[in-house]
Amino acid sequence: MSSPWPFAGRADQLAELRAAGRGVVVLGPAGAGKSRLVAEAVRDVPGVAWARATEAAAELPFGAFAHLLPGSRPGGNPLRWAAAAIDAPTLVVDDAHLLDPASAGLVHLLALHGTARLLVTVRAGAKPPDAVVALWKDELLTRLELAPLSMEETERMLAEALPGRIEAGSLARLWAVSQGNPLYLRELVLSGVLRDLGGLWVWNGPLAMSTSMREIVTARIGDLSGEEREVMELVAFGEPLGAGLLASLCSEAAIERLEQRQLVTVQPSGRRLDVRLAHPLYGEVLRDQCGELRTRTVSRRLADAVAGTGARRREDVLRIAVWRLDAGDAGDSDLLLRACGKARQVRDLTLAERLATAAGEGARARLALANVLTYMDRGAEAEELFRAAMDSGLDDVTRFEGSAMRAINLAWVLGRTDEARAVLAEAKRTTSSRAAWQVLHCFEAGVATLAGDLPAGEFYLADVRREGPADDSAWGALTSSEACLLALTGHGGEAMIKVDRLLTRLAELPDAMPSIMAVVLDAGVTAAIVTGDLRRADRYVDRTYGPDGRFELWDRAFLQFGGRKAEIHRLRGRLLDSIAVCDEAVVRLPERSAYAGPCLSELAHAHALRGDAEAAAAALARAEAHVPPAGPLVAYPLRMARVWTAAARGDLSGAVELALEMGDSPYVFFSLFALHDVVRLGHPELAAAPLARLAGHGPLAELFARHANARGPAELEEVSASFERRGMLLYAAESLARSGALYRQDGRPRDARAAETRAWALAHHCQGARTPALVGLSLPGLTRRQSEIAVLASRGLTNREIAEHLVVSIRTVANTLYTVYERTGVTGREELARVMETLTPPSESHAGNPPQATSSPGV
Repeated sequence: MSSPWPFAGRADQLAELRAAGRGVVVLGPAGAGKSRLVAEAVRDVPGVAWARATEAAAELPFGAFAHLLPGSRPGGNPLRWAAAAIDAPTLVVDDAHLLDPASAGLVHLLALHGTARLLVTVRAGAKPPDAVVALWKDELLTRLELAPLSMEETERMLAEALPGRIEAGSLARLWAVSQGNPLYLRELVLSGVLRDLGGLWVWNGPLAMSTSMREIVTARIGDLSGEEREVMELVAFGEPLGAGLLASLCSEAAIERLEQRQLVTVQPSGRRLDVRLAHPLYGEVLRDQCGELRTRTVSRRLADAVAGTGARRREDVLRIAVWRLDAGDAGDSDLLLRACGKARQVRDLTLAERLATAAGEGARARLALANVLTYMDRGAEAEELFRAAMDSGLDDVTRFEGSAMRAINLAWVLGRTDEARAVLAEAKRTTSSRAAWQVLHCFEAGVATLAGDLPAGEFYLADVRREGPADDSAWGALTSSEACLLALTGHGGEAMIKVDRLLTRLAELPDAMPSIMAVVLDAGVTAAIVTGDLRRADRYVDRTYGPDGRFELWDRAFLQFGGRKAEIHRLRGRLLDSIAVCDEAVVRLPERSAYAGPCLSELAHAHALRGDAEAAAAALARAEAHVPPAGPLVAYPLRMARVWTAAARGDLSGAVELALEMGDSPYVFFSLFALHDVVRLGHPELAAAPLARLAGHGPLAELFARHANARGPAELEEVSASFERRGMLLYAAESLARSGALYRQDGRPRDARAAETRAWALAHHCQGARTPALVGLSLPGLTRRQSEIAVLASRGLTNREIAEHLVVSIRTVANTLYTVYERTGVTGREELARVMETLTPPSESHAGNPPQATSSPGV
């Protein structure tokens, strides 16, 4: 970690501070970085004097300025001789809200008549002396309010502080806990809440506050009376609490005092007022200060109070159950199981596991715990519990729900699709509910689709369609299953209609349904991709993230949708972005789960497209270890990555063979892309006929067929333009590169150069793509000598070193580089290095075996 803690995230405010004429008053909450901002503004300014106000110095007149004033004080007006004694061109007054009256008057006098430039910091919410307030009230100085850091500013600060980057979910959590307060942010990071995983920093388990962090927050809370501490403790364990409920438990006057001190906030929530702590870290400190007995007492009071009101809000069941557990009163199994379901809905699986475990050893409790463990990818433990619970006497509804969830665990977590289908068949045989039978039928269609048995999947869904869905649950199961099957069989437009219709219905439900939401959104992504609508695919993925940037489903789905997001990046040619998304997602890699497949396959695929066969193979090896053999739907993305891994190793014939095998896939979605890969690998004649047969499956299928059947360079240019309009820049670059080669074969060098220049420009945006179509692509318009000098310069050699190596003059090197920069559109060596890395494979060199750089680049 960098040291000292970097200054970042306040560029606009720093510029405003430096540009201010007479001076500035910087206002902001404690820890907002007021002093650091001012210190940065005057860091290289000569003749700066500092006056730091403290509560102790405020006991004495001019206490904050004692070190700037003469030891012997002449008679007369003390403000005038004190002002005359301060002759610094710039005066910084820190924490001016703590100034004694004489010091505050001195600052005011200097602002009125002095020559010094004043930079004054004041804590927001404090009560500074009137003379300090007059600084901005009377417009003597500019007022600059320092707000908490935004998430983007927080990310920039952490980028300076950490040797690597922070995972997106961890960034969102760190920002939420710190509330953008730079002091708290620094203390949290230094206390070890982040863990370094090879350059990717992630949240490291539960929040553990360091001694320093605890002291800072305790000092901010300040002294509390007995009544005030009672309020703070109740809110710390129960927030948000209705203001009326809280007032019935403690002193209403104390609540008002705490609101005035900005230690709690009171905000409208529907028809009531909610009371919360003003900062999340206050709760951490207050709860930590309560012993076991005090914790139990407060929790019991809260549970009794909310239960006494009738638990009218949906979240009350969960809150009461947790308070009962914390109070040591967990005896109501029914309450705990209802709360477990609520915790699962809000995606707090750790809490859901705790509640289900506390519910006891009954069959319903075992099923609840098995459901939670399924979502946590602990499939073997879950199956053991499912088996034990199913052997117990269960009512029809509970058996139906347990069978459905057990099938999900067997198929998607453990990869045992045959057992899953057997479980569903048995459940259908024993249920007496038509709606339950239909839902189970749809589940069996899903398992059949996973196993590659699409005719069976369609048969099951047709059965439900003929009868008509019995209720909303059956309609939802049918619609989501139909959407998945339609998308995978290449009917993207129809699939998206069903997806959007179901999403509208889900949005109207009072409770979240994350499992169905994940299925529907995944089908939407597949449907949008198969039609070539990457923007719409992005929108479906984006719905899995909240407004704060945090992923809103469970960790398993983060792997799933991380893979889908990476897939969209790859199709756009943004290979490094794809790798970055996958690197973040695999942090949550479970021991075994089919949901790890999409992410690891995309990681391998992107590395292979960049020519890094070793990294691609490593990702595939991880997939072997973590992804069970769940069926073709899981296997095909990994097989597509193997195609390009073989190509990256130079085995083009093997890559083509693998891709052609996938062309016979039962899933049109994978057949389309596999056959198009054959075209991209240089053998359109092998894929032209099958792609022509699939051309009716939407605009992207038609474009793939046009690409395979293009007979001349002009047709390939049209294909490239179509890919570019869809945002598929890598495909566009490859099509143009092939067009240029055909123009050259036809003896049309000018047209070839134009096509290759455009191909190079597109490839430049593809973040290091090194596919076979691009490997031969050279820098546009450069002679051999210009290319040689460009390669050497990109490797850090100085002009002198290049001149010595090529036996030319330094002036020749400089002039040549100027031409290279002009023709490639770059502005210097660093950018040129990125361009050369994009277009030159590691083993290839246009300049023989160049020497290593021995000094800083330059003439």
